[in-house]
Formats: sequence, structure tokens, C-alpha cells
Amino acid sequence: MLSTHQDESSSEFEDEEETNDPQTVQPTTPTAACSSRKRGRKGVDGAIADAILEMASASKMRAAAIEQHNSKYSISDCIKDLDLMQGVDQQLYFAALDLFNNPNAREIFLSLKKDKRLTWLHHRCAVVSNR
Repeated sequence: MLSTHQDESSSEFEDEEETNDPQTVQPTTPTAACSSRKRGRKGVDGAIADAILEMASASKMRAAAIEQHNSKYSISDCIKDLDLMQGVDQQLYFAALDLFNNPNAREIFLSLKKDKRLTWLHHRCAVVSNR
């Protein structure tokens, strides 16, 4: 009788083992949902990666445009034109060099007609020295 009881209890134990054994558990819907989530995530990850690449490309293009714009109004171009001007004393000359550190000032200076530049420099450098 004892052996029969052992057989019954061992078969119960085996049944429990089979249900708890991860290798014998068959994949169900949650696993399928998980794999579809992974596929969906890859799609989202791909979209995010594409967006990041697009932003990086736009940033590079913007930087190149800014560089091209700034090179059009370079400090060396301002100095060349300043050196060609008549009536620029040493104090105004060095004040203008300080002014040319500002990209907006360089653009204004080079965009002005040559006969207006000296007046503009006097005005700007007087304003700067009064601060």
C-alpha cells in the first residue's frame, strides 16, 4: 500500500513538475504580443533614428550656411577696406578692429557704400567709447 501511495504521490509530483517546467510551457498569446511589440519598437526605433539623422543633416546644412554667410563678411575683408579708407586716425582704426569682432557690425560695415563707412565708424566708435 505504501508503494501505491508513493506511486500516486510521485505521479502528482511529476504532473506539478511538468506544469512548472519552463521548457514544457507552450508559448501563448502574451509571447506573440511581446514579439509584435518588439517589431513595433523596431519600427519606432527606425523612425527615431531617421529623425535624428534628418536633424543632424539639417544642423550640418545650417552650420555650413552660417559659415558661408560669416565668410562673406570676414574680419580680414573689413580690415582690407578699413586700410583703404582715407581719414581714419589710429584711435578710430583700433576701435574699428574691436567693433569687427561683432559679426553684425562687419556685415553692416561691408554692406555700406564706401562713402558712408567713415561716418558710420565715427558714430559707432563714439557710442562704444561712451559706454
